[in-house]
Amino acid sequence: MKTVSFLFAAFAGFLLLSTPAQAQVAELSERRLMQPTGWYWLTGVTSDQVSQRVAQGYRIFDLEIESVSPLRFSTAMVKNDSPHKKTWWWFYGLTAQQVSQKIDQHNARLIDLEVYFVGSEARYALVLVSNTGDQQKAWWYYSKLSFEQLQAKLEEKNGRLLDLDTYVIGADRFFSAVMVPNTGSEAKNWWYYTNLTAAELKTKLDQHNARITDIEVRSTAGNNITFTVLMEKLAGETWWYYYGKTMNQVNDLADQHGARIIDVEPYEDGGQKRLAVVLLRNTNDLTNDMRKHLAANSEGGAYGLYLKKVDGNVLASLQEDKAFYPASTIKVLEHVHAMRAVQAGTVSLATNLKKYENGAESCADNHAGHTVTNVSLENILKTMMQNSDNQSTNAVQEYFGNGNAATGRQKINQTASGTLGLSSKTKINHKFGCGGPTNNPANSMTLADLGKLYEKVTTGTLNAANEAKFDQLMDNMSKLTEVINEEANSLGISAANLQIFKNNLESRAKAGSFTSGGKKYLSVGGWVSLPVKSGSPKEYVFGLYIDKADSIQEGFSIWEAGAKMLRESIRQALATYQNN
Repeated sequence: MKTVSFLFAAFAGFLLLSTPAQAQVAELSERRLMQPTGWYWLTGVTSDQVSQRVAQGYRIFDLEIESVSPLRFSTAMVKNDSPHKKTWWWFYGLTAQQVSQKIDQHNARLIDLEVYFVGSEARYALVLVSNTGDQQKAWWYYSKLSFEQLQAKLEEKNGRLLDLDTYVIGADRFFSAVMVPNTGSEAKNWWYYTNLTAAELKTKLDQHNARITDIEVRSTAGNNITFTVLMEKLAGETWWYYYGKTMNQVNDLADQHGARIIDVEPYEDGGQKRLAVVLLRNTNDLTNDMRKHLAANSEGGAYGLYLKKVDGNVLASLQEDKAFYPASTIKVLEHVHAMRAVQAGTVSLATNLKKYENGAESCADNHAGHTVTNVSLENILKTMMQNSDNQSTNAVQEYFGNGNAATGRQKINQTASGTLGLSSKTKINHKFGCGGPTNNPANSMTLADLGKLYEKVTTGTLNAANEAKFDQLMDNMSKLTEVINEEANSLGISAANLQIFKNNLESRAKAGSFTSGGKKYLSVGGWVSLPVKSGSPKEYVFGLYIDKADSIQEGFSIWEAGAKMLRESIRQALATYQNN
């Protein structure tokens, strides 16, 4: 069922069509479900660019006309598969009559309606979904209502708005709207407002304990931004909204929150393009729990996390491909390079390396007049990995470069990209304790690369003997003990079985921390093997970072955060020791 009201008539326009297969999905699942899914967004793009993304299997659910001449769009899309799969179509450049024809032709209903003008003639861009089978609903749409008329229609139909837009003709403001009955299983506590200031919007959200499902910028006159919004009572969703952002800022926010865009609104403010967006969580529960933990313990900067089964699935990830300053965490790359040389027989653990004992001597490229100590490679690696000694680390760089640290770094980076298959974002670019993140370029790494490094070590980059020595020279994850004890107590594991579990637990890890210019850098990465009572151990690689933070909460431990991320995996492994 549909109703058309106050539509303009004009000549035919160009249209595009996409018709994926039908599926059964709850109303506006793409704006409500937090189940991780593929998604995409575009802004300032042509119809061809939108179509290219649609052809890759994405479905538009939010469509905005950014400009008319040239015609440019902004869109939010979701991967058109379960749980969001629908038969759908999108069009633009339609007249009022063509809108009605397309609805009838496809037995469809609107989920988004945009009104724009070519000269004085109204045109319509729209998104339709099939209105058949379990998807069938009563619905109405209107394209030229005053706010008072909109209120009357909602009262008359006992309706709930799915889409609301506003525009001006001359001195008069009008609204376009799509609504469904707010009855039965579709009934929700919801609200709609227009001409809210930013402060008033926040007040309304707090008052109703609500979240925004649709946001429109009504005005930016006099540097006083106002909004037209739809909001619903919160039902456990994790969400965010922002305005006044650039495209890059929006991307950064979505990445940092592990979120997807459910509404995008481009607008101009002071001659500059800006964006208002609504974001919805797009991560699993473990990722979200760890995100909240890192967010609660840091201020400013960025943070990320990664947990993966060895030769298996990724269990948690946030900004795993973002380059961060790893401080001493990246020393494990030098450790791998050195142990591979030991394995190849080009060096032995007894080989002596030249070590310069203080920071100034170690950082220098010309060591004339400096005091040198000969130290075995084994002791160099041990102090580098267990004590995080910078002078030992720089001695490794110089040794593998035949006295030239830059050449040594080049060879170590070749191990990273070649042997380990790490991305170009992971590189050692400078000595340690010699400038940190202020170096240009600075050392950098990603969590995905860090995980791959540890996984490669345990799956064949080193043979069994050299892997054992690699582990012996590193720190273990001692912070796991508290979590293990807590979970064992919760599960009722006997003292004897708990001791067996601990005896068979294996781990290797390296952390790093640095403060520069008031900014805090903290990271950790490693490998853990959890014993199983009957069966093969369960192996995991993990990593976390906080990068360029203004502050870190007192008492926060990146090691404890790593143990926290492994808690559920520990619990599953310990459960195999119950009643045995």
